[in-house]
Amino acid sequence: MKSKFNFLLLALLIQGIAARPVCGGAAGKERPNVLFILVDDLGYGDLGCYGAVKTRTPNIDRLAKEGLRFTDAHSPSSVCTPSRYNLLTGRYAWRTWNGGGTVWANDPCLIEEGRHTLADLFKEQGYQTAMLGKWHLGFGKPGMEGWDDILGPDYNRDLKPGPLEFGFDYFWGFPHVGQFPHFIIENHRVLGLDPKDPIRITPDPRPGYELDYLHRPRLGGAARLGQAGGEATRYQHEELSDMLTARAVKWLDDCEQEKPFFLYLAHRNIHGPLKPASRFKGSSEIGVYGDFLNEFDESIGKILDALDRNGFTGNTLVLFSSDNGGIFQYRPIDHPEIKGHRINGPLRGQKTSVYEGGVRVPLLARWPGRIEPGSVDNKSLIALTDVLATFADHFGKTLPENAGEDSFSFLEALTGREQSTPMRESLVMDSFINRMAIRRGPWKLIFGQNGGGARADETVDPTKSAGLLYHLGDDLPEATNRYAGNRRVVNQLTREYERIRRRGRSR
Repeated sequence: MKSKFNFLLLALLIQGIAARPVCGGAAGKERPNVLFILVDDLGYGDLGCYGAVKTRTPNIDRLAKEGLRFTDAHSPSSVCTPSRYNLLTGRYAWRTWNGGGTVWANDPCLIEEGRHTLADLFKEQGYQTAMLGKWHLGFGKPGMEGWDDILGPDYNRDLKPGPLEFGFDYFWGFPHVGQFPHFIIENHRVLGLDPKDPIRITPDPRPGYELDYLHRPRLGGAARLGQAGGEATRYQHEELSDMLTARAVKWLDDCEQEKPFFLYLAHRNIHGPLKPASRFKGSSEIGVYGDFLNEFDESIGKILDALDRNGFTGNTLVLFSSDNGGIFQYRPIDHPEIKGHRINGPLRGQKTSVYEGGVRVPLLARWPGRIEPGSVDNKSLIALTDVLATFADHFGKTLPENAGEDSFSFLEALTGREQSTPMRESLVMDSFINRMAIRRGPWKLIFGQNGGGARADETVDPTKSAGLLYHLGDDLPEATNRYAGNRRVVNQLTREYERIRRRGRSR
């Protein structure tokens, strides 16, 4: 009787498993599931696998141990919005109306309607696509119903164009982090909105909080924004990481479609305000910055556990990077440090500047069976802009002429598989105040007397060189300016930069 019961139980279990299609069930070597984790403001020196000794990041370090660590990867921009545009479009964001700045609640969607995106590429290959977390690319467009020339979109209506108009099947996330408004959007609508208490965008109430100190034109001239109304929609910063983590885990647990997935997870951490959940307070020897990093590492651990639990790990490529360098304070700092912890490791500068500390970022890749565990790439020059061309190369697809204009495949560096398109040879980078730089080989030229960035001194000193030239091969900290003695290199890099700008593309 007992054996008959066990047999029936086993049969029911097999039937149940067979009846439930598994997301990613059609994934394989040529069509793996892809999880791209983009961290917010994570410094090059914040992770154990990149040399940190005063912070512990075991879950993220697991990706390096089980995969590949790149040491010369970059975000072409040193702030949030342009980095995300670079990633999704394969095009330099400084080519847009927004330049090197960030968009706010009253700005339209930065991605142009009809532009081919990373999510579009995956969707064309039969992938289920989802984006969770920080969008920071604006919503709507002037002329749409409810649009206000000063306050932008009406957040009580459908918000589009947005993520769903650019290749994502599902979106759960927030407009940005730190700045108002503070609410969650699912697909096209703000969650929890009470029609009797509509959301109103208002001047930002925080004293001295200047959103427009970079002196660029603003739509309608609005510079300081806040949120009134919509009380039921507001989240608390201390809860946001846990909310996002739970949503990502649930998405992985509940996925029931028989096709591979592309999940773009744009995390909330470790962008300010530094407000971790109460259980992490005091957990780090370097204070709240480390506490916040601990919260983030736990979040990544839970998401990796969800991959394991659902049987996705073996056929999932995980890519992990940051949108720009880390930051301590919004003022020029060459080596931001907290109690002996150097946020950007040996690199000079921080977020908003075009020094390496603002633009060089961690990049980890794990793909069991395709990427050798514990490997390191010290030679490939890579940018977030290149993800689009890399997957197009992997799928054997040619990008449209007006797509991925600045995207180069790094497929060979990622998997060792021969690639069919040219690799990146140079990289243009920009700062928050549009201080530009170009890198080719070991040489890096900055078109100005400092790295730019928030509140950088823009006064020109006629007694100094007009620009900065560094040889990163033997001067990674950018300590010795070689501009004066290398006019040939300066002229070559200047001509290449001008050609890239003039042509409207570099690929």
